[in-house]
Amino acid sequence: MTKSAALLEDATEIRMALQRLCLGGDRLDVSYKSQRAAFPILTEDGERLAFRMPFDDLDAWGLKPGENLAVKLKDRGLEYECVVAHAGQEVLEGVEACLATIPRVLRRSDLHRLADFIPERSAAQAHAATFTNTRNAIIDGTVQSFGEEGLELVLRNSKQDIRELLRMGEESLLDLPLDGNLRLRAPTTVAYFGENLVGLRFTKQADAKVLDQYRTWVQDQQVLQAQQDREEFSPRGFQEATARIHRAAALPMVKVLVDREPMLLLLTEKEDFARRLGEALSRKFGLATLDHIKGPVKAQLKALASEDGGWGRIRMVLVHNQLRLASPLELCRQLVEQEGCPVPVILAGTEEDEAKKRHHALAAGAVDYLAVEPFRILSILRRLDDTLRLFEGT
Repeated sequence: MTKSAALLEDATEIRMALQRLCLGGDRLDVSYKSQRAAFPILTEDGERLAFRMPFDDLDAWGLKPGENLAVKLKDRGLEYECVVAHAGQEVLEGVEACLATIPRVLRRSDLHRLADFIPERSAAQAHAATFTNTRNAIIDGTVQSFGEEGLELVLRNSKQDIRELLRMGEESLLDLPLDGNLRLRAPTTVAYFGENLVGLRFTKQADAKVLDQYRTWVQDQQVLQAQQDREEFSPRGFQEATARIHRAAALPMVKVLVDREPMLLLLTEKEDFARRLGEALSRKFGLATLDHIKGPVKAQLKALASEDGGWGRIRMVLVHNQLRLASPLELCRQLVEQEGCPVPVILAGTEEDEAKKRHHALAAGAVDYLAVEPFRILSILRRLDDTLRLFEGT
């Protein structure tokens, strides 16, 4: 297997990465002289990319067309750096944006990691593994990334403190089922670890035949992912790609479960949870639900939109932690930063680590985090009512 390149120079592959960032509502870390900030990427068309940046910020930075910007981005968990040229400013669908040239090269900035290949999130979740420490404790993990010389794993029990389980250089025995009868069993050492993550490097004692089978499997997965990327790529740019995805995917339309005011919008893939919430809120709130997949949420709300379009009857958006393709935090950022959602957005999920999850939710632009598991209806009603009163000034 060819090790992940330090430089990504293929123009099409670079544009594929940018289109994935657009679809995910991700941000670019942009630097110019002493200025630095993160801005959501909006679109790319093969000639230019655009990221949301208020014109006041552009003026404050003193940017002029042709000047270089240093950009950092993360695609599928891998970190890259590049240089682009400022290409002016423009209002795109009502959003003030900074234009820049498409980078010619993306340079990996995290080559210290044992991460040559990171599959899509839905695929990565299927690869459960176990590994041990020197005290022969068995630790459950999930593969985050595959490397030629090792792997990165996250602990399945987020309450475990990785510093109490492992030490740098500690020996560990990895057991990872792959496909069919293929299984990776290999001795490793702890190369590095962070919060809930560990990098395990194969040792010289690992069976060479087993490693060759593992590397061939990873190479096959890379080929399959590259084929899918080519099929989803739009040479005409992200806007055309979004339209094609909407046509091909037959995106679910919004469903009204309880038709009354004020109307809440729930984004979730769990129909049973949506029905339960609708029944619980029916005396106080209306509820519409959408099994969101990709693309702008606002574009899928035509049934609830006013004559002027937009968000119409929606007074609050609840983003459930059970989503089909996007992460709740990424979708929240998309709603707030890219779509300019004018109503409060709340992330909803489990009670576990509630304070930490609320912190992340607020950082993503939400106004609150709401624990809905376990389901305490009186508490949920009170929080929703208080939030609406606060934002509607009643």
